[in-house]
Amino acid sequence: MTTYKEIFGKQIKFLSSDLSDASATGQIWYNSTAGKFKSIVAAEATSSAAPLNTTRAMCAGGGIQTAAWLCGGTTGAPTSGTTHTENYNGSGWAISASMSNGRAHFGATGTQTAGLAVAGGPPFSPSPGGAQSNVEEYDGEAWSAGGAIPTNVWSNGCIGTQTAAVSVGSEPNTTNYVFEYDGSSWSTGGTMNNIRSYVGTGGTLTAGIVFAGANPSAPVGKATELYDGTNWTSGPLCSAITYSMFCGGSQTSALKAGGLAIPSSPSAVSSVIEKYDGSSWSTSPATLATARGYSKGQTQNSPSNTAGLFSGGTTAAPAGSAVGSTEEYNFSTNIITAAAWSAGGAAPGGLGGSALSGTKESAQQWGGDNGGGTPTWPTTSYSYNGSTWTSAGSIPSGHNSMGRGGSVSTAVLSMGHSQTSGATETWEGDGSSWSSGNALNTGRAFYGTGCGPQTAAVGVGGNTAAGAAPGKSNAHENYDGTNWTSKTVFPTTADWVGSVGTQTALMAFAGFPYNGNSWDGSSWTAAPSNSMNRPNFYGGSGGASATSAYIFGGYFPPSWANTTYTEHFDGTSWATQPNLATARGNFGGAGTSSNGLLAGSSYPGNTAVEEFTTETTSLNVKALSTS
Repeated sequence: MTTYKEIFGKQIKFLSSDLSDASATGQIWYNSTAGKFKSIVAAEATSSAAPLNTTRAMCAGGGIQTAAWLCGGTTGAPTSGTTHTENYNGSGWAISASMSNGRAHFGATGTQTAGLAVAGGPPFSPSPGGAQSNVEEYDGEAWSAGGAIPTNVWSNGCIGTQTAAVSVGSEPNTTNYVFEYDGSSWSTGGTMNNIRSYVGTGGTLTAGIVFAGANPSAPVGKATELYDGTNWTSGPLCSAITYSMFCGGSQTSALKAGGLAIPSSPSAVSSVIEKYDGSSWSTSPATLATARGYSKGQTQNSPSNTAGLFSGGTTAAPAGSAVGSTEEYNFSTNIITAAAWSAGGAAPGGLGGSALSGTKESAQQWGGDNGGGTPTWPTTSYSYNGSTWTSAGSIPSGHNSMGRGGSVSTAVLSMGHSQTSGATETWEGDGSSWSSGNALNTGRAFYGTGCGPQTAAVGVGGNTAAGAAPGKSNAHENYDGTNWTSKTVFPTTADWVGSVGTQTALMAFAGFPYNGNSWDGSSWTAAPSNSMNRPNFYGGSGGASATSAYIFGGYFPPSWANTTYTEHFDGTSWATQPNLATARGNFGGAGTSSNGLLAGSSYPGNTAVEEFTTETTSLNVKALSTS
């Protein structure tokens, strides 16, 4: 009898706890604590990810799961496509340069730094009259004109790279369109065996794959064809009949997800995920959380079918609701738990304009008002331990819209307030009582900002006048636990500013007027890629340092409506994160990137608390059984 060691090269280990190293994949061990044999195995699953900035359908893109791009499409039911472009960094989406031509139902391929958008047409027209021959090339930051395709096409698919691409298919399904691109001009390619549009694609110009698609007059919805740069050969049939689906991978390892079913029209959207291994298609046990079609190609250039990215699309055809949600698919030994906001313990009072400082497990909230025509300002403050709130003593007087500092609930700092023009008050809280500190050098009201620990805090911006009167400040001061020292002023006058970091590594962002700058201890500079994806003010902010900041909730001009929007800055650029469950503004926000963020009560009277947890991964350890 052949032993396990002879097959695998290792003995079965006897351990009191599970292995935690991914290199142990396939290894079997006996966990004496659990009394079971265990192993690390690969599994298939989808997980939610950060949403798009622009909700859209009929869009396309390329790249890989950790460096993807998406462009065009339609945000509703207009008569022309959008020019919007976004980049994905594996965590969230960032707005990039707009295309010159709006388009929908088009082909796209290439990497995030060398992409290609080909032709396209109107969102819902049954006629090719709106189709175009326009081609654009993308370098990750800007678009430029490419060589025009010989014939106006739309609902086409693309294969390959920016300098070696293939466009296949078009509506109406009467001509077998195949064109090849060399980076400057197009030529006619080999003829497909099946005339169709809305196809799935993957691979390269000399090793491409096309699958599924639409042609009402022919049953091609399961057909697969392989391309060698000259000839097309038939491959195995897909499991499900679909068109306009997510797609990507290579000729020997392709991925197909969602889409619309044929021949029924209008048709239902699918949540099915299929994989191709070079010889056959199989249905994955994983499915899309949101069934959808009319979006494709966001992992067009992935080398295999083990990692997919699915964003945008529509929930029905032909004119269903466009969605902005994103999902990731992984076949991996890791279990991925997506970043998310979740409910925390309800805050006492539901005061608006309160200050919040600390972390998810150790925070303190103070001040604020109860709204109404004649608001009052309670003097209460509360500590939070990650689940419940307890009294933390009374602040010296009732106020709201204070700046704040402090890293734990037992050492917080309050600066200024909105009830008095030029307010200079400083208060220190230890979790049970409050005392007055020395006054600010520059009085400020109406949402100044602060960060840093109680004995090395920073105050930036604010409004020097009470209420909504103009008087925005560019003041910047440091606190040493006793005195405030004026520092180099902020580059612009602003209030409602968010800030994170320390006295020597500070970042201030958002605010009104909108701005974003960083600080190295001696001077202010524009933060790298300082433009957030959406203007935002009156929201919450938190983070670990000047290279890891969050902004969430707040007001989104020009409507001034409360928003659920969340963004993260990684030291280079801003990108989307999962949204809050409840739109809110004028509330407290705190936390660190490693500990999570906490959003307090919203004005007026909302006691809901939300906590943020970043994405985590863990090995997929399974107990073995005989069944």
